[in-house]
Amino acid sequence: MKHFYSVICLFLFSNILFSQTQISIDSVSTYIGQHVKVCDKVADTFRASGENSITYLNFGGKYPNHNFTVVIFAKDLVNFPFSPVEKYKNQNVCVEGMVAEYKGKPQIVAKFLEQIVIQ
Repeated sequence: MKHFYSVICLFLFSNILFSQTQISIDSVSTYIGQHVKVCDKVADTFRASGENSITYLNFGGKYPNHNFTVVIFAKDLVNFPFSPVEKYKNQNVCVEGMVAEYKGKPQIVAKFLEQIVIQ
């Protein structure tokens, strides 16, 4: 019986610890440092030229008038079997990850395909 209660407590704690909060793109900046889920339409995409290029998925408007960005670094593009710029543009998606701030704008770095789901 003691083992049963330990398993139940572990299960409940892990669900609380790893659950994510779904938020709107308008409130992302208040969740810096937290793991969240953001669902909205990708307004604009861009991939810089060069070997170490970065892919940007902008939400809430085109750069520089966007509210939120998903960043995919060149080293992580191997985890995407397609071009994120083409696949996600104008799509409604959900993105999960840790919110950070870069140059005054909130962003999530996507390292894995599973972090971005088309709705």
